[in-house]
Amino acid sequence: MNTAKGRMRVSFALLGAAVVAVMVSYVVDAVLEARRWREQEPRLAVDSMVKALRTHHKQTGRFPTDFRELEARVWKHKTRPDFGADGRSLSVANYYYLYCLVDGNTCTIWIIPTGPRRDEGSTHFLLFSPDSVRRWKGAPLSLDEIGKLRGVPQYGEMSVLGMTEQPQIKLARK
Repeated sequence: MNTAKGRMRVSFALLGAAVVAVMVSYVVDAVLEARRWREQEPRLAVDSMVKALRTHHKQTGRFPTDFRELEARVWKHKTRPDFGADGRSLSVANYYYLYCLVDGNTCTIWIIPTGPRRDEGSTHFLLFSPDSVRRWKGAPLSLDEIGKLRGVPQYGEMSVLGMTEQPQIKLARK
């Protein structure tokens, strides 16, 4: 009879351990899923981009020709990001950045949401000069629209893309 009680105790102990393991697995899975969900959300990195461009302009008196030049002078990452074949594109935090130098004192940046949650982000366009940023905001663009983007679009094109101009940001000279 003692052996039956011993087996019963072992069975209950194993059952308890199995229940605890299932509960821990559920919690870990829920936490990892929440983390994956957060990582897929488009997050803007505009502040660091503006700061880097202003730093480059302050150092050289002009904006960089592409992201590679900005990387060499300002960012200096340990692992160099992929800037595309022409050095003008960058993907960060589920946003695609497309840079265009207009002249030494003017550049533009298209900022387009990507990834599985791209519909939750907004498309942005910045017209950047040393003392101001003109900006537009709109819904995520389709792949067809992205393929037709020009570095310096006409005002009418912005309307066709559903982009709305936002209040201009005046930048203080450093």
